[in-house]
Amino acid sequence: MKRKSAKILIASVVSLSVLLSSCNGQGIEERPRTVCVAQWNVQNLFNAEIDGMEYPEYMPDSGWTQSDYEKRLANVRKVLHYLPDCGDYIVVLNEIECSKVAEDIINSADIADMGFHWYACTEESGLAIQNAVLSSIPISGARVHQVSPGLRPVLEVEFDTDSGKLFILAVHFKSNVGGVEATGSDRLEAARVVSQVAATLQSSNPGCVVMVCGDMNEECWDDRSMGRSRDSSGPLKVSGSFRQGFWYCFWMDPTLELWPSGSYHYDGHWRCYDNILVSSAARDGAAFELASAGVLFQGVLKTADSRPFAWNRQLLTGVSDHVPIWVVLSRTP
Repeated sequence: MKRKSAKILIASVVSLSVLLSSCNGQGIEERPRTVCVAQWNVQNLFNAEIDGMEYPEYMPDSGWTQSDYEKRLANVRKVLHYLPDCGDYIVVLNEIECSKVAEDIINSADIADMGFHWYACTEESGLAIQNAVLSSIPISGARVHQVSPGLRPVLEVEFDTDSGKLFILAVHFKSNVGGVEATGSDRLEAARVVSQVAATLQSSNPGCVVMVCGDMNEECWDDRSMGRSRDSSGPLKVSGSFRQGFWYCFWMDPTLELWPSGSYHYDGHWRCYDNILVSSAARDGAAFELASAGVLFQGVLKTADSRPFAWNRQLLTGVSDHVPIWVVLSRTP
């Protein structure tokens, strides 16, 4: 059955806006009360339409076609099927061109069984790539939070469920291009905004679970944005266990055997640039409880020498230079 989408403009901050879409479906069977929350930088996913902000190599006069775009969409959907079998899914995507790309991903028969009927996507007119959140759970609200001009905003997505409130803060921090130290202040500013937004949400919604998902271009071992001790200056204090005042970071959890040991491979080493930080409320015995976590590294994501099968625009091969990460939450009645 062909599904129809209706876009609703629900928020606007300066030149930023959020688009929320709902697709109606029928005959959805009752599924296990688990939620898989995943994060993936899909590496420059552009459609074949012209909106003026594309990178030059994704313009028609550079040979970029609808067929090329469709091949990339098919691989994205294939990868989403690698996620753990759960009742519901929330997926944060970095580096998609626009809301139309998010819509094209979910409006397809080959992904219908995952139940993605809703999405939220930033629409920053000054940026070529955006953040999106796809979901099989109804989205009850979304907002954008400005960091500073030229930097990607924080996308806040709210889920008001029978298990309690869940908030996703989708982020994509400044890359290291230009030098780690030179760009570090931009990542620090973004982390401060995230921390402030999260504190406000937790104060206004006692017991809610907040998750920070995105490509942070910084590892959890770095004390600039993410600190590992109470006296650290990092605004996002992280730990490998659930502790009051800290964000749980599964990369640091000694009980997990993770392979690969990062989500991005650079200069011969795996880097934990992508992250899913979970608030301490996900281990308080109520609402959503963290059950497991891991990294996807299989099928079309993986090269023969066990590296991410990065997208290559010239050869039209590959998928992404990042691999997805995920956590599974159990839902209380």
